[in-house]
Amino acid sequence: MSQASLMGNLPDDQVAEFKHRISEIPDGGWERVWLWFSERINPIVVKEVRQSLKSKQFTISFGLTLIAAVGWTLIAISLMVPRIYYMPGGLPLLAGFFCILTLPLMVIIPFSAFRSLTAETEDSTFELLSISALSASQIVYGKMASACLQIVLYLSALAPCIVLTYLLRGVGLFTILFLLGLTVVFSISETALALLFASVARTRMLQNGMAVLALAGLLLAFFGWTALLINEGFDEFSNPPREVYVVIFALLTIVALAVSLVLRAAAAAIDFPSENHSSPLRRRLLGLLTLVLFWVLFAVVASSEGAIAISLLIGAFVVLMFIGALVTGERGVISPRAQRTLPKTFFGRVFLTWFYPGAGLGYIFLVCMFAALVVTLACVELYYDSSLNNFFGDSSVVAAGYMLLCYLVIYLGINRLLMMAFSRQLPVRMIGSTALLIVLLVLAHLLPLLFVYYMNDYREFDYGWHQAFNIVWSTTEAVENLSLDIGASIVIVTLCAIAVFGLNLLLSTRDVMLVRVAQPPRVRDEVGAETQAAASPADPFAD
Repeated sequence: MSQASLMGNLPDDQVAEFKHRISEIPDGGWERVWLWFSERINPIVVKEVRQSLKSKQFTISFGLTLIAAVGWTLIAISLMVPRIYYMPGGLPLLAGFFCILTLPLMVIIPFSAFRSLTAETEDSTFELLSISALSASQIVYGKMASACLQIVLYLSALAPCIVLTYLLRGVGLFTILFLLGLTVVFSISETALALLFASVARTRMLQNGMAVLALAGLLLAFFGWTALLINEGFDEFSNPPREVYVVIFALLTIVALAVSLVLRAAAAAIDFPSENHSSPLRRRLLGLLTLVLFWVLFAVVASSEGAIAISLLIGAFVVLMFIGALVTGERGVISPRAQRTLPKTFFGRVFLTWFYPGAGLGYIFLVCMFAALVVTLACVELYYDSSLNNFFGDSSVVAAGYMLLCYLVIYLGINRLLMMAFSRQLPVRMIGSTALLIVLLVLAHLLPLLFVYYMNDYREFDYGWHQAFNIVWSTTEAVENLSLDIGASIVIVTLCAIAVFGLNLLLSTRDVMLVRVAQPPRVRDEVGAETQAAASPADPFAD
């Protein structure tokens, strides 16, 4: 029956109400909220969910997971009869279910997300998505949401089996929930990294190489996590102390911000190069480092362990070296539309310019951020140690932080100067910048070692000033064994750091000179119309 014939059989008042409900905005209630939500839901989520749930890969993997769960239940229970009636039997059953669940969560779902994003390039549909109304962030977050929905489906499928292990005794509820949550966090983190690798691989050769590396890494993580669970995981978290809950909360906040940073980096890799991606990435990076610093200081104050601060310095140095390798390869090209968002006041340009595109600005931003980290940890150390005898002594945060700061300044600065010799239009500029930094680090460490080894007739030798640019050896000597040679090395790296940073600071003036561009009248009118439409009564939260 057609809609017209159906409405013809209704009274006039019901016809008017029916027309009002399908054509007018609801006055309030859940209908208004649902309309607002349905209008703003990411369209790529619907596409990805339908495509993933109808694919053969999901059908086969989900079906095999269910068959494996049922088969393991029957096999395990039959092997434990009759002692299952009077002895706890939940632990061996739970170990098998975790192995079954971990495979799709830590291997299949992340690799499917990787293939889903690379397939957009292979099928030439990525160009259509990139010029549509969808933004790059919507594309990445939509694929991430599709992966999270698959995680929920797998968890829902194996939830009755996991509940059965708790009823059979032998394993605590906290252990089950904690390990399940940790596995989900690992799966989400791996999926975010897989999307980042897929967004970087834009050519067929890079896609094949990244696919092999991603699959090998996922399998290694899967076998490592399952081996850890079977050997130690279930016993370690059977009766955790109170401090474990604080550690869990801290790790969750750090992982959440790190995943946001990775996904935003993936969106920047697939978006137009002239857009301003540096500002959101650097804001997230600053927030992540600040959050990690807060939790590390909290741990240092609570446990009085200075080794935690040293670990933070080393970890931050490694991460910033990797990020700096990408930042020094930035093109620094900004479109007029993105240039309209530059700060317009004097103080805004002083404090916010470092967040905007440019390899020089990014280099200075990373150096200043690591320097602030070193100064903060040094102040904490000096506060708890009133004497300055250990200023460059045993297990000193100041010594390690100062040496690592100099090496960050030197290697990233030289890498940025070398990248200035290459064209800005180089398609794989960031990958080339990372490879160049790796070559620079290898040469700076191996050449002095080989030269001194040859000069000593291939005999062993002690530390000398000629190893000043050896990061590991020099930092260890500065912390543990202050001598004349390490003093000379400190002077050498200090002078080199000042020279490299000063040269990069002078060459960064071109990026600093960028000024804000006023919006054209037509753009101003369109923005005003969009703002007015966004504040329409369709928004359930509007007045």
